[in-house]
Amino acid sequence: MNEKLSVMELLKRAAKLLLFSNISLPFFLFLCSLPLFCFLIFFELSLQTTVSLTYQFLSQELELGGYFYLQDHKDLSENDLVPWLIQTSLLYFFPYALLDLLTTTVIVAASSVSYTSEDEEPLGLLCLVQRSTKICRKRLLGCLITSLYVLLLSTSVFFGFFSDSVNYLFVFSLSRDYKNFYYHTGVLFHAVVALIHGTVFIVLAVKFGKWSAGWNMGLVVSVLEEEDGKGGIYGTNALSLSYWYGRGHEKRDLLMMLMFSVFAIVTRMPCLYSTCSERSSGNGVLYTGIYVGLICVGNVVKWVACVVSYYDCRARVLEKKDDVEIGSKAKAFAT
Repeated sequence: MNEKLSVMELLKRAAKLLLFSNISLPFFLFLCSLPLFCFLIFFELSLQTTVSLTYQFLSQELELGGYFYLQDHKDLSENDLVPWLIQTSLLYFFPYALLDLLTTTVIVAASSVSYTSEDEEPLGLLCLVQRSTKICRKRLLGCLITSLYVLLLSTSVFFGFFSDSVNYLFVFSLSRDYKNFYYHTGVLFHAVVALIHGTVFIVLAVKFGKWSAGWNMGLVVSVLEEEDGKGGIYGTNALSLSYWYGRGHEKRDLLMMLMFSVFAIVTRMPCLYSTCSERSSGNGVLYTGIYVGLICVGNVVKWVACVVSYYDCRARVLEKKDDVEIGSKAKAFAT
């Protein structure tokens, strides 16, 4: 308890729990992740098409064709782009958010049951399912409320990323309209604009990583924490408690969230760059299925690591609380 767990130690414990503690756990989590996996293939294909059309439309409207080479370029209108934006947004806010919440709740509950099990023999699949279902049934409404808060906060940050990127492209395109001005000061002006917007983007990325660590811990709290005689903890109370548990572990949690975020982005980039959704041979769906499978595996590891981090942080907080209470009682006795 004296040494804080590092990111690698958390990941090692999560991998040990998944691979060596109980064979029923990875099999159960695999079954629970199948609906999300199937839906993500369809969602990612829609996302790839939306990103490709958005890129072409912005390049066309901002006259960036000389700077960004487009293959099979064709003139696009808002009517070509808007339906895909609406479809992808609706898929993200309703089916994806709900499936992700259900999958997360089951992963957290099952990981907690296996992690805290004191039985000498590993839990059987039926027992694991029963205990996990019992937890999920009690906490699902609270987790839904907490997830709505998280969805609202994360969407606000994504709008910040989007606004920063669009504003950068808009300012850059305006500077090109003034040819004489751009000829004399274009390089310096572009460098300053890129520096400002790049700084904003990096700050938002770091803040998002830090906040997402607290949001993830808040969801874990909503699943596992129980207030004395009052049921579960959810909403703003769960988020406040998660930040209390995470005090002193901010750098570790930030690094872990950034690792999983970079992993998710890197696995998506090849298909986004090569527009797998536009391939008629079927290879695009195959490649999309492969990286969606990797994302689902990373998602399971992330939430198991969050469960391990939750129990570690909670134990340290309770230990400090007991030390303070013992110290205050000893001081009162001495006086």
